[in-house]
Amino acid sequence: MSISGQARDTRPLSMLIIALCVMFFLTMTPRAVIFVYNRYRIDTILALWALDPYTALYEYQYLWFLSNVFELVSYFNNTFNFVFYVFSGSKLRTELQSVLCSSATQFNSLLGS
Repeated sequence: MSISGQARDTRPLSMLIIALCVMFFLTMTPRAVIFVYNRYRIDTILALWALDPYTALYEYQYLWFLSNVFELVSYFNNTFNFVFYVFSGSKLRTELQSVLCSSATQFNSLLGS
């Protein structure tokens, strides 16, 4: 119960926090898994290098590609956080709109328009 005597509905905030946690888990787990897998796989690739350098190079490039893809997916976490906050918070939307509109006005005044 709040100070004014009215109970606040915290369901939207709870849903936002749950969505952010799920999104964090989905975007960061692959990167953590590939980080652990890289340590194991590099030793195997180095051992393979002595026997077949072309196959070892292919395996290394594939591992490098997977690492980059999962790193890119982890960067989407920041994007999703911003989108979740913008769609869920009216105060943030209002403040963001005022900042962007005032920036455009200041930019136009600098150009002399």
